[in-house]
Amino acid sequence: MAHLSRRPVYHFIAPRGWMNDPCAPGYDPLTGRFHLFYQWTPHSHRWERIAWGHATSKDLLHWAHDSQDMPALKADTEYDKEGVFTGCFWPTGPKGEDALTVFYTNVWEAPHFTKPYTRGCEGLALATSADGGKTWNKHPCNPIIAEEPEGLNVTGFRDPYLGPWPAMDRARGTSGRLYGLNSGGIHGQGPRTFLYDVDPTDLTRWTYLYPLFRSHSARSRPGGKWGGDLGLNLECTNFVTLSAGDVEREVIITGSEGGAPRPRGGEPRYGVWVLGSLEGEEVDLDISAAGMVDWGALYAFNTFLHQGRRILWGWLIEEDLSDGILAERGWTGCLGVPRELFLASYSGVTGTLKSKVADVGSFEVLPSGEVVTLGMRPLPELVHLRGSHISQAISLGGSHFRCEAARACTIDLVVEVTDGTEEVALHVRQSADGSTRTSISFFPKEEVIKVCREHSNDRADIVKTTEEGPFTLLRFSELERLRMTVLLDGDVLEVFANDRFALSTRIYSPAEATGVAYEHKGLARVEHLDVWEMKAAQ
Repeated sequence: MAHLSRRPVYHFIAPRGWMNDPCAPGYDPLTGRFHLFYQWTPHSHRWERIAWGHATSKDLLHWAHDSQDMPALKADTEYDKEGVFTGCFWPTGPKGEDALTVFYTNVWEAPHFTKPYTRGCEGLALATSADGGKTWNKHPCNPIIAEEPEGLNVTGFRDPYLGPWPAMDRARGTSGRLYGLNSGGIHGQGPRTFLYDVDPTDLTRWTYLYPLFRSHSARSRPGGKWGGDLGLNLECTNFVTLSAGDVEREVIITGSEGGAPRPRGGEPRYGVWVLGSLEGEEVDLDISAAGMVDWGALYAFNTFLHQGRRILWGWLIEEDLSDGILAERGWTGCLGVPRELFLASYSGVTGTLKSKVADVGSFEVLPSGEVVTLGMRPLPELVHLRGSHISQAISLGGSHFRCEAARACTIDLVVEVTDGTEEVALHVRQSADGSTRTSISFFPKEEVIKVCREHSNDRADIVKTTEEGPFTLLRFSELERLRMTVLLDGDVLEVFANDRFALSTRIYSPAEATGVAYEHKGLARVEHLDVWEMKAAQ
């Protein structure tokens, strides 16, 4: 297997062992450093009594890990003896002192990873650092929330998120409050996230208000085929306020488990976003659009706000390899590249490739005709990791192109699509004879992007199902261009389209398969195709 697998070099990855959710991303203004924690089992390729690793950065690109094998927070007290689960960051001490605070789910009874998704005894705890994040001490008041709200039969209660939410203040008639979420669900009712009022002068005081998503039953799908399944239980829920001009919308980003099976196989997890406004006496989100943060394997999102930008991290799940292969390799999982979230706004839209604009569940159409949706793109700073310009094609006259690329590279593609275009395909990790390849294809008439992994290798013991998600182009006075960015890094593949579609996955290919090839069927024209080498970040 060694010749088929490579560690990523510009995606964030633990020094060794198993890693999953990004935890507590944030920025310390006193030191000018970004902090990022992650779920970590340093001495095993498997999830075991999870702890937190910790890394810092000055630029969100280059990261220094605290330790190669020692967690920053581990399961070492009675109240978290079974695990230190996912959490969030706050840039002061609990009472405003010069310190850093992280909140986490403390687990004191062995988790049971079986349906209906009850994980054991979970509460809320915090730890602080008075030395800029070098050392962390658990708070003497832990756990600050001992268990789920009284009287609720929950499917889960974990993954705290904390922040100011001015729109919630306005809806409740309050001001200057902080708000906390814990994710989960209620048996017999559906997925929920539990809302808390948090005292900004004392972060140990969380007062339960009520659950959000109260109008949604189990396995509801507010965006239809353009969105994700809310399943039975929510995880890692964040709230975000985004604006474009005079339009402001609240966005809730969450993971769900227990939904309908997905074409990609594996556990039926969905990385969902919903957009709308806060309404009602007991405030809830009135959803006007919904979609997927990622149509592939990226999950467990965590966000933070820095200098007016909302930045998102996600865990790139690795479940296509057998336990034996993972044991031989010695590491499992990494994070996707950081993404910038924004409210995308389009004026003058007259239609899409095929669907009616009003039928696209990930779009909200305003009375003015303006269309808004959640926008997402790789963090622009990633261009600073570009190395040599491997290849470039401008106004490509034909329908075919091929070059050799590095194992770590990025590809930018702009194509003029027409109503006569049948398929636009980019083949990556292609062997010289073309027999080995992974194909990223846009089918305009079907309004779908597919990543076909069937020919990525010849191993029968590696899962190679096709990943796919719905995507369409907008019509203005003319049809917008297809603008695609593809990130390749070791086994990682991330695909972005027109700043509103993303699909991340894993491909395992022979080291000698480094070709990048382009082709289209039907009438289309390549405006730009650029391939850049990417430099290591860790």
